[in-house]
Amino acid sequence: MTEHEEPEGYAGPATVAPAGGAELAAAVHLVSRFDPLAGRTVWAGRVAARLPLRTEVLVTTPHGSARAEVTEHDVWGNTRLRGLDRPPFPVELLDATGG
Repeated sequence: MTEHEEPEGYAGPATVAPAGGAELAAAVHLVSRFDPLAGRTVWAGRVAARLPLRTEVLVTTPHGSARAEVTEHDVWGNTRLRGLDRPPFPVELLDATGG
């Protein structure tokens, strides 16, 4: 991926489960990119649901699951997330076989 390409991601249905809370079905829009300062791939996104701020959630897509932290709410009632694990969707840079 060059610096001018769109980031990889996933948009569609997912489940979001707050730690110790009930699982919630919601639409998500998640993207990943390589962060040269962190030296790794990072991901973030938006959930079409209102979740408590500064809580950890488990985001599950048809491709996998990953932990994320709730960071903020927007004026449309969505919740922003910051990924804590490997993204819960395919990312070419991470999934390349090297051959």
